[in-house]
Amino acid sequence: MTQARRQITRASMGVFVVAILYVVAPLPAAPADDDAHAQSFSKVVRPFIQKHCVACHGVEKQEGEVRFDGPLPDLVEPKLAEQWLSAKLMMAQGEMPPKGRPRPTADELTPVLAWIDDAAARAATITRGGIGRRALRRLTPREYVSTSLDVLGLSFPHFPVDLSRRLPQDSAEDNFSNDSNQQSTQPLLLRRSLDLAEHLVDVALPEEPHLGSIRYEVDVREFAAKAAAKLTKPQNNFVAYRDDVPAVGDGKPASLSLVGRWSGPNNGRRPQAVTRLDAKRGIVLAPNPVVIGNPMECLTLRLPLVPDGGILRLRAKAGASIPAGETSPVLRLSIAREFVIVPVGEIVVTAPADSPAEYVLEAPLALADADWKGIHRDGHLELQIDNAAALVEPALRSPDEKRKEGDIPLPTRNELLVSSLAVEVVETPSRSPHLLAPSRAGESDRDRARRSLEAFLPQAFRRPARASEVAAHLGLYDAERARGVSFLSAYKAAVTAALISPQMFYLVEPKDAEQRPLTAWELASRLSYLAWGTAPDEELQARAADGGLLREDELRRQLARLLDDPRSYALCREFARQWLDLDSVLHLDPATVVAHQTINQKEDIPWNEDVLRRDMVEEAPRLFEELLRKNRPVESLVGCEIVVINDRLARFYGIDGVSGHQFRAVPAPADRRGGLLTQAGCIAAASHGRERAEILRGVYLIERILGIDIPTPPGNVQPLDVQLNIDKNLRKLSPREHVEAHSSINTCAVCHLRIDPLSFAWDQYDLFGRLRRDKDGKLIAANTSGQLPDKTPFADIEEFRRRLIEPPAETRPTPRFTDAFSRRLYAYVLGRSLDHGDDEHLEAIHATAAKAKGGLRDLLTAMVLSKPFLQK
Repeated sequence: MTQARRQITRASMGVFVVAILYVVAPLPAAPADDDAHAQSFSKVVRPFIQKHCVACHGVEKQEGEVRFDGPLPDLVEPKLAEQWLSAKLMMAQGEMPPKGRPRPTADELTPVLAWIDDAAARAATITRGGIGRRALRRLTPREYVSTSLDVLGLSFPHFPVDLSRRLPQDSAEDNFSNDSNQQSTQPLLLRRSLDLAEHLVDVALPEEPHLGSIRYEVDVREFAAKAAAKLTKPQNNFVAYRDDVPAVGDGKPASLSLVGRWSGPNNGRRPQAVTRLDAKRGIVLAPNPVVIGNPMECLTLRLPLVPDGGILRLRAKAGASIPAGETSPVLRLSIAREFVIVPVGEIVVTAPADSPAEYVLEAPLALADADWKGIHRDGHLELQIDNAAALVEPALRSPDEKRKEGDIPLPTRNELLVSSLAVEVVETPSRSPHLLAPSRAGESDRDRARRSLEAFLPQAFRRPARASEVAAHLGLYDAERARGVSFLSAYKAAVTAALISPQMFYLVEPKDAEQRPLTAWELASRLSYLAWGTAPDEELQARAADGGLLREDELRRQLARLLDDPRSYALCREFARQWLDLDSVLHLDPATVVAHQTINQKEDIPWNEDVLRRDMVEEAPRLFEELLRKNRPVESLVGCEIVVINDRLARFYGIDGVSGHQFRAVPAPADRRGGLLTQAGCIAAASHGRERAEILRGVYLIERILGIDIPTPPGNVQPLDVQLNIDKNLRKLSPREHVEAHSSINTCAVCHLRIDPLSFAWDQYDLFGRLRRDKDGKLIAANTSGQLPDKTPFADIEEFRRRLIEPPAETRPTPRFTDAFSRRLYAYVLGRSLDHGDDEHLEAIHATAAKAKGGLRDLLTAMVLSKPFLQK
């Protein structure tokens, strides 16, 4: 598509920029502040500042480089808004003026706080065109990929490649990636999106077949019988046995090999020919944790040619042998070259070995990140079939174990039985019926292209396409045909242009000078991207087309339908992982277990580590999903007495009776009651891989759980464990004394007086969320007492949990956690950061949810029905 790409770059990118300028054209400026607002500043606020603020924030001294002695502030300016709203919060909490300074009376303070509220409301009216309005919202990389696959009708559920990682990621920091106020669209994003769109369109609309049929079938039982006859003793060869596989139909034969590190009984294994090869059942594969290097045990199928594209499909009849305490095997299909494999398909095998079932893996070759240049030089494509199951739990070496590593029998693992294999490359995948209309007798190519675009563009744009839009894309098709390309290549250029158009890239909701209700099509998109992270399905489109979605009863019904669908896990995953910063767990340096502490093969340990980290990250979204599905109270997120785990996390937590890779709810032991507060993923994310992580944990709790923003510390502040290495005198202090030292420094005290009292709430857990134990395995006593930022004390983590969810008080209309969580969820629901104008809506949302069952689903429904969600 080189020619098509040049045309898209010239024409479509220009259209993209012009369209963006149109969509985000500025609105008329709001009127200037009236005299009453300015007079109130002069009569009320300025005298208050002179009396209580200028000593620290005036001409002679600027604490934190902030001054409040200037002219009437315009809070439309983000930096000024942050300073004044932070000052308001600190004054309301009694932290400003600082200790030792005269305290303002309630009569002095109340009108000042009210003036700041009014100034913020005025600023919100101007920014985004009014309170509750958001900037132009771009699809996140994950949403863009999901939408592209859906509108093209492509589905590869077992393809393990995250295509969204090919696009530049949004730097969300403490915000969500869907925050329209923080998003930007860089040229690199457009270029990478064009590359990806081209590849996806190539997969969905392949050129005319040129390789003919590519299909190979293997009766693995027959192959096993031949191998067993030859392998009568232990083998040390990398390739233990190889045999030709004839093609189905015309074509050169492929070769199937039994590959791996075959070894004798000295390390606990029996000879391979005896234990793994069965003429009646097939070949049994033990887990292979090796991605780079010689595999442990696998089958390799070498195809005598290299397909330029198409869908690689594996059909395998397979079964599982799962000993007690083990997990299910994983059938993995990979592209292999020079001892490096690129997985392109993975599926968990649960059928018993004595009753194997057929499993199907499909992978788009054009999207596989393999060394295609090297593969084309080789002239063949090598596929590897193996068992990718990771350890459930490493087997620790006993302290009194005296035997050498090679003399210790390996723990019993699961086994993958493979009875038959069929591998083929098909040119055309299953795809959307809207993508390309079938040809009609007597119809010109141009008319077919027009008819196809009239069906496809509404799917990509998530609304009826205008005649001018169809004409523009048809014009691109015409230009390509004039350059001499084929019908299909020209049409693919038009489809690719649609996939990188503003109408695809953005949730386009043109602004008016005044707020307006969303159209049914705009509302359908908002709803679908909230619940599923992708474009509306056919039913939601139908309700947008007939206008029914604008009725509250139909909107409620559609939201319930979307949330009941398994695809709503996208909401749970994206919100929880970003809110709790869980992806950071995947990149922490320390390991939960090091290889020399175990009796497992050394290659098994990092593989287990990788899978365990992914399970830790998934636990919070699965809890959120469970509570949302059952409409449990919001407070259950930190107050429930269940855990939602799989077999691997159960072993990590020491919970018996859980088997299988699926996550499910089970009763929590005493040390895991508290939902998010006792999850390994949250504790690990808070600890940042550091043993001395008390302050980091305090910051995490105050920001993520209590919703209080803490400024970034100065760049020269060292972590606690680094401080211990620099200053040996600090080692004489207890951890609490070391942490409390920050409060004695005036520049640090403002934040640390709130952070430090929370720093030891997790002190009974190590940096990965396990209970702390001494070298003899005994629990280490921990003092987890502290106090909340409002000075409410707690004796331990259990009381901390109760304080978070205790009923509202006169000065606190909702439980502490509920208020903080609702604000984070509402920001995600709206796709923008909250402003002052959202407070009244949140109050109404809480009241509406309380009138129902007060559950998590009730809260989410009330947010969707709120004015900011329904209007632009």
